[in-house]
Parts: sequence; C-alpha cells; structure tokens
Amino acid sequence: MRKCNLMMNRKRVTILLLAALFLQIVRAAAPQLVIAHRGGAALGAENTLSCIEAGIAAGADAIEVDVRLTKDGKLVVCHDASVDATTNGSGRVAEMTLRQVQSLRALGHDGTITADSVPTLAQVLSLVHGRCGLLVEVKSNSGKGVEEKLIEEILAADAAQWVAVQSFSDAVLMRLNELNAPFPLEKLIVFKLPLLPLIFDGSLRFFSLDKYNFISSFNFKCSFFPSRLARRLRNCGKKVKVWTLCAPSDNFVADVDAVITDCPHLWKR
Repeated sequence: MRKCNLMMNRKRVTILLLAALFLQIVRAAAPQLVIAHRGGAALGAENTLSCIEAGIAAGADAIEVDVRLTKDGKLVVCHDASVDATTNGSGRVAEMTLRQVQSLRALGHDGTITADSVPTLAQVLSLVHGRCGLLVEVKSNSGKGVEEKLIEEILAADAAQWVAVQSFSDAVLMRLNELNAPFPLEKLIVFKLPLLPLIFDGSLRFFSLDKYNFISSFNFKCSFFPSRLARRLRNCGKKVKVWTLCAPSDNFVADVDAVITDCPHLWKR
C-alpha cells in the first residue's frame, strides 16, 4: 500500500511539473501586448481623438485613457485634475461643465494650440469601436457616481468585450465590483514594500490575493517592478502590466503580459 501511494504521489508531482512547464511555454509563445498610454502621448496631444487614432495606426493592441467627471456629471478624458497643463484654458475639471471643458483646445508637445478638444468617453468609445482594446483609468471620483456612469456608457457603446478599467483607488474598483461591472478590473500599484504585505498606490494599503480576488490584472510602475511578486501573480492566473515605458526593453518581457507606453510605434514592429 505504501509503495502504491508513493507511486501515485510521484505521478501527481510529475503531472504538476508538466503542467507548470506547459504554462511557461504558452506564456513564452504568447505575444506581449502593447498599450498606448494616454492614446500614445509621444504621437500627439495626449488623450485626444487624433492621438488615439495615431496610437491605433501605430498598431497598439489597446489604448489607455484617463476619465474624470465634470461638474454636470459627464465623463471626459483628461489625466490631470485641472486642464491647465494640457489645454489653452485653466480650471479644475470637477468645477467645469462639459460645455466649458470642450470649448478649450488641447496643447501640442511644443505648447502650440491644436484643433483638438477634450473628448468625452463616449466619443473615445465610438472612435475605437473595437478596432483594439481600451484601458480606461478612473481617477478618484468615488462617491460621485462615476462608477455607475462608467458602466452605463460602456454598455451603451456595446464595448464590454474590449474594454478594461483600471484605477489606483480601491474604493472605485470595489464599487465597480459591487455593481457587477461586465468588464475586467485592474489595480494600479506604484510599488510593493519588500517583505511586508503592503503596497503604495498613493497611500499605504494592505495587500493580499484574497483582498483583490476580483482583480484581473495588477499594473506596476516600471521603476519599482517586483519580479518575484509578478511571477507569483501570474502563476495564480492574474495578469501583470507595467507602466510607463518609452523605448523597448527586454527587462520586463519574461514577467509581464503587457507594456503601457507613450511610444507604441517603437514597440510594434
């Protein structure tokens, strides 16, 4: 009986080792995805429709944009809390109406005024229209209905199959999960503290896979990338992305499923 059990245990170990090897082979063969950060910010005025179109033309597998709520409850695509750095106007998005925001014009890399306005999320969804994926970063507007509005607009565009949503904010992600958001949810992380179950995402937070079991991808800042944790997450069936890269690098190829870059044209060959 003891000999029989020993043989069965050896078979189990062999099967597990073969399964792990197969998983590594599949991952090595899988293409690493390239996500155009803020539309592909090196290609035009960030987060504008023309920049997004350039990112798609460069072959990006997905476009990443940032969304915020205006004073009148509309989702617009703008990274900063204010429009000062990216448009010819000034003011906080949360204190402006959609009409006020869209009356402004985006600034190019050299500070010149372009013909682009600040787009709405609906306009971005219509432009992308499933030609590639779309990764939407929600800025921390939790408690103001941003989560419900986001789900409403993505469903209205029939886009749930090609959209994912990321945020630094646990409150935003947990609220989306409570609402049974029909798209993947991704957690943005600046770094994890060594040897401690703590991450920094703007605040120090407790980290465990149980806490974030509903998260499909963990997206880390490249300068603090935790290779060991990344491998553990991927072995647990989670995806890992890294932000924000410029020129192609071999440093992250083995450990990530996607790179988020301002320069998709340099990565897609």
